[in-house]
Amino acid sequence: MKLDHLYALTDANAVLQHATYSLPAKREGYTVDDNARGLVFAAKAQSLWPSERLTELQRKLLAFILLMQSDDGKLHNLMDFSQRLIDEPTVGDHLGRAIWSAGAVINSEVSNGIKKPARQIFDRALPWGASAEFLRTKAYTCLGLNERLQAEPDDQNLAQNLEKLANDLLQQYEKCRDHEWHWFEDTLTYDNARLSQALFGAYQVLKNKSYLEAAEESLAFLIQATTIDGRHAPIGNSGWYSKRGKAALYDQQPVDAGAMVETSALAYRLTGKSLYENAFRQALGWFYGENTRSVAVYDGTSGGCYDGITPKGLNENQGSESTISFLLAATTAIENLGQNT
Repeated sequence: MKLDHLYALTDANAVLQHATYSLPAKREGYTVDDNARGLVFAAKAQSLWPSERLTELQRKLLAFILLMQSDDGKLHNLMDFSQRLIDEPTVGDHLGRAIWSAGAVINSEVSNGIKKPARQIFDRALPWGASAEFLRTKAYTCLGLNERLQAEPDDQNLAQNLEKLANDLLQQYEKCRDHEWHWFEDTLTYDNARLSQALFGAYQVLKNKSYLEAAEESLAFLIQATTIDGRHAPIGNSGWYSKRGKAALYDQQPVDAGAMVETSALAYRLTGKSLYENAFRQALGWFYGENTRSVAVYDGTSGGCYDGITPKGLNENQGSESTISFLLAATTAIENLGQNT
């Protein structure tokens, strides 16, 4: 584990969105999406690698998200390098990720001075996340609620919001699935495993077996759809995978492999089934060269992660989404090794 590239992508303001090879692409600016992912990692890393530099990173990322939140609780997502807001506050996936990151902070070993503004972000955004239209926004909000309920298990309002969102996901799953297609939507696209992860997390807290059944069935389907010759192969973004269609093989992105690592690890902890242990190992191995191109996606020299696998090989840029996706996957691996020894 090296945090060098994450720190290199972080300036005095926040984590920059993109990189040109391993150099920060400052012109591309910042997003709540990436800073929220980074904050989830920084909160989880607190118990593994506490340091002043990590605490500084936590404060910086949280302050950025707080800045991007409007008075009504919605969030801007985009800021250019001159620190000019270039979009309107909306309810999208970035809001769900902000709730997730705030929940991760609350359920961590960071100081109360950092947890209190995280609660402010969470509480102001939750009504929007709880009534969100998009499935992934619902799923990320579920992940945030799961985190906070682990820290505050007696909060019935949090539990009721989690139940509502999990029921929404379950209803959408039952509406879309058929005897061959066990998924929440008619197309497998981006960050797919988070939908199953949200239901596993809801089951973990609420113990509703219908959540577990749908989570297991959908994750088994996703594992089958993303396994080729015993190797993990995330759905390619050049066409995705539509019902009764054919899955696109490229470009494969680290965000999908990372989500599979985290989801299969949680599924294994809850069920002990070897299917999920194998999926966890295959998805983690994808970063290290166990993939359809036999190329290492993690760069051990910089501590960064390449932006994906194309038909010709690596996309050699090392943006923040990719790097943080790897760091979250590696942290998940380290946490689970600790639990299993």
